[in-house]
Amino acid sequence: MLFSLFDVLLLIGITQGVVTGTLLLLSKNNVRSNRFLALAIITLCFLCTKKLWHTTGLWDTRYIRYFPNAGELIVSPLIYFFLVFLLNSKRKFSWKEALHFLPFAVSQIYAFVVYFATLTTQNLIEKDNIAGSFYFHQVKVTEDYIGVLSAIIYITLGYQKMKAYRRWLQNNTADSSYPDFNWLWRLFAFSIVLGAFLFLNHFLSLTINFSQQYSFHWDAFNVYMAFVAYYLGFVGYKQPHVEISIDHTTQPPIKPSTTPLSKEEIQHIAQLLENAMINDKLFLNPTLSLKEVANTLDVNQRNLSYTINQHFQQSFRELINKYRIEEVKAKLNDENLKKQSILGIALDSGFNSEASFYRIFKKHTGVSPKEFLRTNGKL
Repeated sequence: MLFSLFDVLLLIGITQGVVTGTLLLLSKNNVRSNRFLALAIITLCFLCTKKLWHTTGLWDTRYIRYFPNAGELIVSPLIYFFLVFLLNSKRKFSWKEALHFLPFAVSQIYAFVVYFATLTTQNLIEKDNIAGSFYFHQVKVTEDYIGVLSAIIYITLGYQKMKAYRRWLQNNTADSSYPDFNWLWRLFAFSIVLGAFLFLNHFLSLTINFSQQYSFHWDAFNVYMAFVAYYLGFVGYKQPHVEISIDHTTQPPIKPSTTPLSKEEIQHIAQLLENAMINDKLFLNPTLSLKEVANTLDVNQRNLSYTINQHFQQSFRELINKYRIEEVKAKLNDENLKKQSILGIALDSGFNSEASFYRIFKKHTGVSPKEFLRTNGKL
């Protein structure tokens, strides 16, 4: 059996995907979400084998022809629920939510029926005739279109979940241990490209019978799918264990009161907030929330949020981090603290995540903490 360059690339992607998927299943980090992600990765790898069956000739063997592989309808809901449980690690999976996997279950049962109906027949033409009596080709084409529709629906639902989380993160908490999951935006981009790729391939096949003459577009699609499987496994496995419980992200975002605040009221709340930050240094609390600040200032939480957005032109999280960065810069310039580590200064200034601190510091100053010290002659 000879393998082409395409086969080798596909095998590399499949192997890496299966390994990382298995590691995710065994990982103790983010257990609930990782189970969904691992199953999605392994399913993607399993789907990639379909092309190998044809290019290597395995499809023309008795036990592989019509082998039950209906994973197209389960990948999208698996990735969606990975996102759901990643953003709310304490959430329970309900039987009602299991209905999302019903189309896959029906499709997979149908695939098993066809497989076992043709299994005892060795003649390939007879196998095809038996499968045809079950309308195999028509069913598979329908499943492909349902798979494209499923991808659109679950990408949309996942995007809404992610936006809700980011909105809550920016406007409600300054706890730097909460990750921003920037890599998930790349996941959305890859998913959109994958869905668009699949749609284009089916469109070409439906309108001009492109697949009858060429196969390179499906080869490219399968290589890309293997790459996505590998990427998901790599970034998913290295994510830190973070317990997140944010059911309230499904609630409407905080809005100002129905009566607009006057300029004087906004200025008053802004002055209270600045005094609390400068004199009381509320930002040193690593888990500081908008609610805590509102209670301290004895102001309405909605009005405080509105003031921060309008007066400071920032989100709550951005504003608090700005004060923390200024505190870090002041301490880095303090000769009395020159023996203290950069991380120690960051932790004393309200940060509770090393990775987040370095990222936020560079975002605000344009340089790393060491470069800042070097520029100011402290190194």
